[in-house]
Amino acid sequence: MVEILPAILEKTFGPIQVKVGRIKGIAARAHLDIADGVFVPEESWQEQERLSELGTAVKLDLHLMVERPEQWIKRWDFANVFRLTFHQEATYDVRRTVELIKGCHKEVGLALKIATPLSAVYDILKDIDLVLLMAVAPGGQGRVFDAQVVDKVKALRAHNADIKIGVDGGITPLVASSLVAAGANVLVSGSYIFGQENIKEAIQSLQS
Repeated sequence: MVEILPAILEKTFGPIQVKVGRIKGIAARAHLDIADGVFVPEESWQEQERLSELGTAVKLDLHLMVERPEQWIKRWDFANVFRLTFHQEATYDVRRTVELIKGCHKEVGLALKIATPLSAVYDILKDIDLVLLMAVAPGGQGRVFDAQVVDKVKALRAHNADIKIGVDGGITPLVASSLVAAGANVLVSGSYIFGQENIKEAIQSLQS
């Protein structure tokens, strides 16, 4: 079954705590966006020293929407982080960044903007755990899903039958099934999930 990761993007720590509290006991893992205001226009909460306050009941995939992510890896190495995902476009040395994440004993995710060709990751697929395909411009939440990502998922799945493929941005029940049919394993959804009163039903609606 496709994994649904509730996505959290906030400017302060309080709302992050609230959202983690809402999904605790429902989702074992979530997606936390970290934005530097450089790689993307928006700037998010970045007080990494408070990350441990969230506990370990919900493990986090940290989506580093930052320039030079290799400089951010060690500061976000916490027990409640299971994966660090960075953007191929944000670093001159993808392989070194991958090795830094592995050195922290975390899973490695590599994100691609809509316009970035899949060929940019072909030579490193064997060394990473997830390719995260953006279905919106990275940054803020609530943006409109770009349907061309469906063909991108199909093409990546045709190229590699084993790599875990995630899609992030604009995910609702209207598009979830087409992404899963195309070969996606992970769907990242923020605005839709947290916009519903019943989180469990919202997640289930993306899996059906």
